Amino acid sequence: MAIKLFLNSQTIINHVFPVVGRNAYDATEVDKFLDQVIQDYKQVEANSLILKKDYEDLVNKNRRLEQDKRNLEVELEKYKARFANIKSSDNVTNDNIELVRRINTLEKFLWANGYNPDTIK
Repeated sequence: MAIKLFLNSQTIINHVFPVVGRNAYDATEVDKFLDQVIQDYKQVEANSLILKKDYEDLVNKNRRLEQDKRNLEVELEKYKARFANIKSSDNVTNDNIELVRRINTLEKFLWANGYNPDTIK
């Protein structure tokens, strides 16, 4: 997100205040310039706070996604172990499909009767 600033570093460095009297600067000119500097600082600070919040949100989201990934990897390994005895083949066979259907039916039956199929050995 781009922010609109009134000044940049070169403008601040090259700014010349009008001299009034003997080696004195006009106080109103100095105040006007400092008001612009303060306004720019407020813009930068506000933008910095937004960016910091966005960063923290992204870090938290990343942590949640990493945890979800780990959980899915564990679940994948469980499924690999569960289906290890199914006939392995490059082609899907009717026998494999039938075995998966039977396993699904048995798991639904166990869940319906209050048993967790993952804990049964």
